[in-house]
Formats: sequence, structure tokens, C-alpha cells
Amino acid sequence: MSVQVSYKKQTALGIILITILLLVIEVIANVWWATQIHCEFEQNEIFENFDDAEKRQLCLDFYNIKISGDEIISNQSTDSITINTLGFRGPESSEIKPPNTYRIFMVGGSTMFGAGATSDETTIPGYLQQLLNENDFEFDIEVINSGIQGADSNTELNLIKHKLITFSPDLIVIYDGWNDLRANHTPNVVKENWEKICEFAKENDFAVIVTLQPIAGFGNKSLTNQELEYAQNGEDYTNNLLIESSPIYQNYAKNLSEITACTKTLDIRNVFDAETGPIYWDQGHVSDRGNSIVAKSLSSTVFSITSKNHGFSTFETENNIKKTSSSFYDDREIIVTVEVLPSNESNNEKIKISTYDNTNKEDIQNVTYFLAVSKNSENLLREYFFAKDGILIFDVFPEDSNQVQVFGEQQYDHNAYVMSDVTPLQVKGPIFSMDGTYAFDIELRTIDTPENWVFSLSGFHSEITIEKDTTFGETLSENKSSFQGEDFFRKILSYYKTPILLNEIFK
Repeated sequence: MSVQVSYKKQTALGIILITILLLVIEVIANVWWATQIHCEFEQNEIFENFDDAEKRQLCLDFYNIKISGDEIISNQSTDSITINTLGFRGPESSEIKPPNTYRIFMVGGSTMFGAGATSDETTIPGYLQQLLNENDFEFDIEVINSGIQGADSNTELNLIKHKLITFSPDLIVIYDGWNDLRANHTPNVVKENWEKICEFAKENDFAVIVTLQPIAGFGNKSLTNQELEYAQNGEDYTNNLLIESSPIYQNYAKNLSEITACTKTLDIRNVFDAETGPIYWDQGHVSDRGNSIVAKSLSSTVFSITSKNHGFSTFETENNIKKTSSSFYDDREIIVTVEVLPSNESNNEKIKISTYDNTNKEDIQNVTYFLAVSKNSENLLREYFFAKDGILIFDVFPEDSNQVQVFGEQQYDHNAYVMSDVTPLQVKGPIFSMDGTYAFDIELRTIDTPENWVFSLSGFHSEITIEKDTTFGETLSENKSSFQGEDFFRKILSYYKTPILLNEIFK
């Protein structure tokens, strides 16, 4: 009997000792593994204000995220990263899309996932969600980060067809280029993947934006010394210098511009050109600021598609968006629209002007607008604006002053103000400062390409009537979500007017 008891004690003791040994080995292994992990940003100027412990933790957070195949394992959490129950970075999402919700998936590799981002909110999807939340939509918008470390166009095609489609997407934004290039994917292979995604989107009734991402050394950004090292020394997966593949990336861009199946294609290789400070922490990953700039560059296009596809209306009237009478160019019917967008600020109005090819059912890009605003035949504003994607958005700040001032970045080639990722366009002065009707007369100077100058597209006319909120209290209370915090009831009327004479424009 004593022998049996002794044997059991020895067995139990042996199990305990083995368990302790395994735990010690695991601790040692984890410590060793942690010391072997290296993140480029730990020695990067972007994070120079972070202490060593913070940088080390950001690095470990990223590498501690577990992936199975081409999917992120669900229900993970680190200090700076949350993986929800569906396997996406960020807050919880329901498998079934909630009613009255517009669902956007952001697809890409670790740059979209947010490698090096200091939080879920400072990734590209996180910033885009914040930007869209600034508008008072009559529906909810959900931006979901479905970026996966190492993903390329092959991975994304499979992800969309076999996983994302089950979550009822309304819009998918693809952020590609770097991983495909590093994998030595030919331009034709990448183009074919993009086209397959866009055709699949048409078949399943959701929109797609395909975006070609920036890479250090592939745009015109003034690189810091450290960024220049990344550009010169960055390698593909076969250890060849990636900078030597710049002509191939140019062909990626060329092929992207030729794709017609997608809702929209965007080449944002030059999105950081205006930045002089550090943005990249290796050849492709960027700082929180870089993520913010990319999100801003996408926001107007996403806003436009979201509004169109969801039947968005700021007010319970059809008057908030009005098409001007059309004009014809090269057998195409051209339409210009003027829209008052929702604004969270009570002291300004947000105006959107866009140009549409009604013959081919597509937006027109590279538009130079000549905009003349008047009230009671008194000229208030006469200025040029350039919009690469054809969508011009600016804020109007009414002031009791004698003249209008425009604040923003001015483009030399067209002597026109442009929408900047850094500096928003602002117009300050007597526009909307008093009750009455304000006339917007628009001429198009370039369309399709920046070099395609036209002078025959004129006569686009809209009127915005401003009335103090004294007689429309009932209407406002019925539509509180749209009018909350606003002082004006806005109404847009449009009709065709005699074109502005060219000699008047250049006075």
C-alpha cells in the first residue's frame, strides 16, 4: 500500500516539475523571441518623441497578432491593437449589416492594417471613419479595417469573394501596389486581379475603389535622409532593390487608368508630395500623420460614392442637389451639380461642385472651374479652382466684410486653387452673410486631363437662397438630425442662363 502511495506522489511531483519546466522554457522562449524582433520604426525619426518602452511595445503589439493562412485570427487584443470577433482590426461589427447602414470595407496589406499606427483610430480606416462621422448623414456609415499583413491583389481577390461578400458590403476600397511589386507580380496579373474584383462587385451590387498606394522614392516627395535610405535600400521578396522596379510600378498606374469596370480608380502615388517632414518609417509603411493624409485623399471620393449609392439627401427636399442645364462637348452631355453639404460647424456652409458625363455615366476628372458668385448682380467671387477627381469642396465662412478672400493651396500651372490633403479650401467674406439669393455661375476650363483646355463649356448656373430660420420651425423640428445646430434654411434652384462672356471673365 505504501509503495502505491509513494508511486502516486512521485508521478504527481514529476508532472508538477515538468509543468514548471515547460513554463520556464516558454518564458525564456518568449523573452528570447521578443529580443529578436526588430521594427524599423524603433530607430525612426517619426517616433523620436516616444520612449524606448513605448516603441518596443508598439513593435511587439504588431508581431503578437496571429494569422492563420490569409486571415487574422479573431478575438485578439494588445495595448494598441484590437481584433474583433469577425477577424478585423477595430471595434466590434455584427455579421449581419444593421439596418440603415452603409458598410465600407478597407482592403490592403499591413499599410492598410496599420503597422506602426499608435491605435486602431490612427489607421487609414480609423481616420476615414472620423472624417465621415463629421457629416450628418441620415444613415450610419461603418468603416471596417480588413487589411491583412502581407496581402496582395491575389489575397484580396480571394478575401472579397469568399469572406467579405458574406457581410453585405456597400463599398470596398482597395489599397494596393507595394506587396504586389515586392512579389514581382507583373502589371497584367495585377490588372487582371483588379478587374476580377470589380466585375465581381458589379455582379453582387457593391461599389469598388481601387487605389495605387505611395512608396518612398516612387513619388515626388522631398525625402528626408532617412527616407532616402529606405527608398534606395528597400528590397523585394527576392532581395533585389525595389527602386529598380519603378518602371513596372509606372505600368501598374497606366493599367489602373485603363480599367473601366471599377466604380473609381485613384492613383495616389504622389499624395505626400507636399510633405517635407518624415512620413515613411520604411519604404511603404507610414506614420499616423501619413495615414491621416491618405484618409483625407480618399474621403471626397468615398463621400461622393456613398451619397450617390445610398440616395443620400441632407434635407427632406429634392432641392439640396440640383443639376444645372447640360452642355455638350465631343458628343458628350456634361452636367455640373451644386450641392450644400452638411456641416457640423454653425459658422460655415460647405459647398460641393462636381462634373458628370451623362452620356457615358461617369464622373469627369481634372476639372478647372471658373466660379463666379454674385448677389443682386453684385460680383462677390471670381476665381479659378482645380479638382483632380472633378469634385470641388470648399467651406464658406460668412463675414460682414467688403470682399471675399480665398484661403488654400494655389496651383501654379492653372493659377487655380486646389483641394489639398493638408489645407482645406476656405472662402471668407460676404457670401451667405445676409438673406437673399446667391447666384453660382460656372465655366469649365479643363476636363479629362489637365492639359485639355476648353472654353466652350459655360452657362452652368445655380442659385442658393438663404433665409433666416423664422418661418420654417416646423420643418426644422421634423428633420432635427439634418438641421441640428444650423441657422439657415437652404434651398437650391437651377436653370440655364446666358453664358458668361469671356471678356467679362478676364476683366
